[in-house]
Amino acid sequence: MRKIITILFAILLAISCVACNNKKDESKFVPKPVDGVPLCFDDGTSYYSVSPAFIQEGNKLYAYYTSNATAKKRDTSIILRIGTMGENGWEFGERQVVLSPTENSWDAGSVSDADITKGEFKYKNATYNYLMVYQGCKDKSERNQQIGIALANAPEGPFVKVEKPIIKYDERVSGYAWGVGQPSIISEDQKGKVRLYYSVGESLYTYTMTAELDLSDCENVLGAEGAFMMPIEGLVDGVKSETIFNNAGFARKGENLVVARDFNPVAGVEPIVAQAVQVAKMPISGTYSDTSSWEIIEDRINDIDLAGEDIEKYGWSRVYAACIVKDFYGNMVGDKPTLAITVTSFEEETREYRYYQGIIIYTSDYYA
Repeated sequence: MRKIITILFAILLAISCVACNNKKDESKFVPKPVDGVPLCFDDGTSYYSVSPAFIQEGNKLYAYYTSNATAKKRDTSIILRIGTMGENGWEFGERQVVLSPTENSWDAGSVSDADITKGEFKYKNATYNYLMVYQGCKDKSERNQQIGIALANAPEGPFVKVEKPIIKYDERVSGYAWGVGQPSIISEDQKGKVRLYYSVGESLYTYTMTAELDLSDCENVLGAEGAFMMPIEGLVDGVKSETIFNNAGFARKGENLVVARDFNPVAGVEPIVAQAVQVAKMPISGTYSDTSSWEIIEDRINDIDLAGEDIEKYGWSRVYAACIVKDFYGNMVGDKPTLAITVTSFEEETREYRYYQGIIIYTSDYYA
């Protein structure tokens, strides 16, 4: 009897060891392959990393981006890594989840595409110094997106959500479609007045809107009803007869507005996203007129630009969802635009995804 018990114990111990080893293998970090310019940080193949908002303050770079909070799951959230300048460039700390979906709410499905500004914002008898704009969706459909805000007293949070979205999407009016989102924000007075830019994806049209908002009292947001469409004159896409202005990050450079936008059309095979980013500028005063024209700084940043040191090879095959590195008030950092860009690739022979998206940093050769 004792011998049988000993054998059973040995079998159970072996099974337990196998289970432990399997668990260890599942949690093992597997880095993403690199197709050109190195990723500024690597979340591994269990996480995607997209839609950055990089804010520089002093010797720190706050890298907000969209990712799954849990490995290999679709729990889309806002992540923060804080970078400090080292001998080889920015060195980023660990991932921090700073904003997640709220159950039984308008953003229960996902929160994504954040941008941050600094000022004075009141909400429920408290005053906050940092305000995050983000897009949210009530389910996993990624349809009928809306724009909400969250508040904090430090760049890393904790963030308190304002209960209702500030830019709403009504499918009864505009159709069951992508909605409104991809917000980019610039402070107007370093207090509560801001300029908000965002994409609109209706059932028939896609375009970029802007609104002057007063967020001094976040329970009584003013200005959303005065939003108007941004001019597209001067922007050039691959199909010249039709310019699609969306998925754009904005920053202020003196009296100019600088934008990094997806160059359309998107790729015809998976992953169906843009293959280049375009950078342009316009006097801020020109945004009030649909006859104003953008001046292109970089026609398209693409796989050739992002090949890295080996100029005989192509780099990242997908280049999209970019932001301009700026300060917390929305001012561009430096005289030449530095961009944080979402990149990814696929297996050429099989047309399959090889890994989740990542983010690179790229500095333009041209002045803004």
